[in-house]
Amino acid sequence: MPDASAPSQTDMRRRILDAAALLLAENGYKATTLRNVAEAAGLKAGSIYYHFPSKDHITVEVLNEGVQQVSKAVLDAVDAAEGASGKAVLRAALEAHLKALAEHSSYTRASIRCFSMVPEEIRRQTVYVRRAFDSQWLSILQKIQTSGDIHKDVNLKDLHLIILGTLNWTLEWQGAGEEERLQLADTLAKLIMR
Repeated sequence: MPDASAPSQTDMRRRILDAAALLLAENGYKATTLRNVAEAAGLKAGSIYYHFPSKDHITVEVLNEGVQQVSKAVLDAVDAAEGASGKAVLRAALEAHLKALAEHSSYTRASIRCFSMVPEEIRRQTVYVRRAFDSQWLSILQKIQTSGDIHKDVNLKDLHLIILGTLNWTLEWQGAGEEERLQLADTLAKLIMR
């Protein structure tokens, strides 16, 4: 009879991914080993191979999940603001992005910090998710610009880079809380909007 208290396969995978995300965020790709991940997840090193074939497979999942968590939050917020003013839509997207970064900080920090450090094969397996997220943000900005709330001469690709760079940098803020994040979202919205 199976032990009802034993973690499921899904739970074990989640423990491994959570441990890897934290280690990747704190130590980077090269300093994170499968032995470290297993230890942080409370497993024997060899048992990780039952769930993942390699460190690279774990890293791909962590990096993609970091982007997908923020992407989903932004998309949900923009959908909820459907029909609102351009300023309200932008503010909702900014706040959702910042909140998701903070709520999923191990994954989002790992994704932002490690992308440039990982081997080319990992970047290749994660770039599609990143491009989809970039397209999502560009689409939001395009709709707002089309409505006249962002000046027509503003280069949206440049604006997109400014927004993401600013928002993602908040992961390095020490001691910043929700109030500071909301103030940043408000400031950015005021700077961007006509």
